[in-house]
Amino acid sequence: MKSIYIYIQVFCLVPLTIFSQSNSFTPKAQKLIGTFSVYHYRPIAINETTSSETVGLFIDELDTRGMVLKQSDVNLLKADKEQLFNQINSSNDAYINHAQKIYRNALTSVDSLLTILSAKKINFTENDTAKMMPIGSKTFYSPDMKYHLKRLERNIKNRCYERVANTDGYEKLTEQEFNAKALEFSKTIIASFQKNVKEMLAESDKTVESTLLNAIALRHDPHSNYFTQEQNKAFNKQLSAQVESFGFYLKDDDDGNITVSYIEPGGSAWTSNEVNEGDLFISVRLGSNFYTNDGNTAYDIQDKLDKTSESGLILTLKKQNGQLKTVKLIKQKTASVDNTVKGYVLKNKSGNIGYISLPSFYTDMEQNTAPGCANDVAKEILKLEGDTITGLIIDLRNNGGGSMLEAMNLAGIFVDEGPLFIYKERSKKPYLMKDINRGSIFKKPLVVMINETSASASELFSNIVKDYNLGIVVGQTSYGKGTAQNVFPLDTNMLRIRNGMETAKDFIKVTNGKFYRLNCSTHQGTGVVPDIVLPASPGYSIYKESKEPFFIEPDVVTKTVIYNPNPVINVANLQQKSAERIQTSVDFKRYRQSADSIIDFLNTPQKVILKFNEFKKYKTYSDNLYNSFDRAVQSTSKDIKCINNTFDKKITEVSEQTKEFNTKVREAIEKDIFIHEAFYIINDLKQQSQ
Repeated sequence: MKSIYIYIQVFCLVPLTIFSQSNSFTPKAQKLIGTFSVYHYRPIAINETTSSETVGLFIDELDTRGMVLKQSDVNLLKADKEQLFNQINSSNDAYINHAQKIYRNALTSVDSLLTILSAKKINFTENDTAKMMPIGSKTFYSPDMKYHLKRLERNIKNRCYERVANTDGYEKLTEQEFNAKALEFSKTIIASFQKNVKEMLAESDKTVESTLLNAIALRHDPHSNYFTQEQNKAFNKQLSAQVESFGFYLKDDDDGNITVSYIEPGGSAWTSNEVNEGDLFISVRLGSNFYTNDGNTAYDIQDKLDKTSESGLILTLKKQNGQLKTVKLIKQKTASVDNTVKGYVLKNKSGNIGYISLPSFYTDMEQNTAPGCANDVAKEILKLEGDTITGLIIDLRNNGGGSMLEAMNLAGIFVDEGPLFIYKERSKKPYLMKDINRGSIFKKPLVVMINETSASASELFSNIVKDYNLGIVVGQTSYGKGTAQNVFPLDTNMLRIRNGMETAKDFIKVTNGKFYRLNCSTHQGTGVVPDIVLPASPGYSIYKESKEPFFIEPDVVTKTVIYNPNPVINVANLQQKSAERIQTSVDFKRYRQSADSIIDFLNTPQKVILKFNEFKKYKTYSDNLYNSFDRAVQSTSKDIKCINNTFDKKITEVSEQTKEFNTKVREAIEKDIFIHEAFYIINDLKQQSQ
C-alpha cells in the first residue's frame, strides 16, 4: 500500500556517541539502540523478550511471502532468539553470521529448485491447486524441500496463467492454445525469477544486516526504521516533487514481480488518482510497442519509460485488492515552482464548488525554504476564486502523509491565527504548535474527504479542521497515525560535519514525538472519525495503525489551550440529510452490494485449480466482481459537471494527448459517487450557514 509517514523537517544535533566507526553489524546495532534509547518517544527494554520479538519481526521482513525460507530455516533463525541483544551488547556477531549463512543457503536452495524447474516441461494439464489466502494472513513456510519445489512450481503456474489471462484476446483461446502460451511464458518467468534470486544472493549479507537493523527499529514502533543510503534517498524522494516523467517508478520484488514503488507528486500518475504504490505491473503500451515483465526487470521497463519519445502510454496494473486497472497517462514535467496540484470546478444549478485532490504532503527536501504543497494549494484556491466558487472540497483520500510543516502551512490557509495542535516529545512537557502566518485566504464552506488510508499529516490537518469548525470531514475512519519521526545519520557525529547528511551511509528514522488535538486527545491508534461517515472501501480494513505490531498506544495530555474556533456547525442536521440521500440512492445501494461481495471474496481462502477450464472460471468470476465494483463507484447521475478553472483552460489544450488526459481526469472526478455526496454535503452546509 501507499507509504504512511509524517516527517519533521528539523534535524537536531544529538550528543556524541561512544561507539567507534565500523562497517560490522554490532557497532551499527549498538549505535541504533543507543540513539533510540535517548530519542525514541517510547524506548524499549533491552531484554530476552524484546530480543525474541525483534527476531520475529526480522523473519517476517526477510521473507514476507515464504518463497525463500522453509520452516526448518525459520526454526534455525529462531534458535537462541533470546540472546540477540546480549550478543549485540557484547559485540558478538554470532547471530548475524548465523542468519546470513541460513539466508544464503535458502537462496541457493531456491536457485537449485528453479534450475530443476527450468529443465523440465511444466505440466499444465495435471490436477494442481493454488490456495489464495485472505489479505493479512500469517506467512506460511514450506515444511520440507519437496513441498517447497511444488510450491514454487504452483507459484510459477499461477503466474503463467495470470500472464496469459492478461493478454489481448485470451478469452478466444482454446485449451491447447492457452496451455501452449502458458508454457512459453513459464520459460521467461522462471528465468526472471532465477535472475532475481542470483541478484539477491549477491546482496544477501547486506540484506540480512539491513533487515535485522530495521527489525530492531521496528520493535520500537511501526514507523521507526533503519535506512541504507539508497533507501534514505528513496524516502526523501517521497517528500519531493521535481522530475519529468509519467509520474511513477517501478521496482522488482522478491518473487520477480514488478511493482510500483513511488508516485511523483504532480505527475500524470498522481493526477489520475488511479495508480498507487504497491500496484503490480502487468504491461505497458508505448505507441506500437507492448511490454510485459516477461524477461524484463523493473530497470528494463523503467528505462523504456524514461527514454521513450512517446508522450502517452497505456498501463495495466493489478491493485493490491486483486482488481485489474488500465490507466492512460501522459509524460509531463513537474517541479516545486509549478503547480503540482490542480483545482477543478464542480458545478450544477446550485452554483460552483472548488475541488482539489492532494495525494501527499510533499515538500522540497533539498531546499527547506522552497515552497511545498501548501503553497501550491493556495495558488489553486486563488485560481478557483476567479470562478466564483462558493465552497471548497479538499480530497485527502489515500494521502499517506508527509511533511508536518506542510500540513501546518495548509491549515494556515484556513485558520486566521492561533495554535494548531499540541506536540509532545519524550520526557518533555507538551507544547503548542502555532500558525506562524496571520490571516486566512479562504473562509467559505469547506469539506475535507478522507478514507481508511488517509494518515499522519492528513489526519493532523483533518483534526485542525474539526477543532476550529472550519468545515466538515467526510468519508471513512482514517488510518490512525499520530506520531512524528526525525531522520538523521546512524553515526550522529556526521551531523557536525558539513554535508554530513549527503556523505552518511546509514540512517535511522526515529519516532520522537506525538501530536494531539487542541482538546488534548489523539487519533493515534484510533483514526480520525469523520463528521459524516460514508460506506467503507473493500479490502483496506486490515491497514490500520492499531493492527500494526508494537504500535504506540493512544493516551491524553494535559494542556491549557486558548483558541478561537468558528461557531459550532450543526453536524447532526448534515448527517441526517446525508444518511437520507445514501439510504435512497440507487448508486450507493449498488456500491454496498458490490463492496460486500468483494469483502467476502477477499476474506475467504480461494482455491484455484490450475487447469484451463477451472482457472478461466475463477478468472471470469473475479474479473466480473471487480468490474462490477468499478461500475459501482461511478455515479449514474448527470447532475454535477467537472470543468477546469478558467486560468487552466488553455493549458489543458496544448496537445491532443494533454486534452485527452485532462478530459479523463475530469470525467473520473465527475463520476465519483463519494465526490458527489461531498458536493451535496457542502451545499447543505452552505444553506445551513445562510
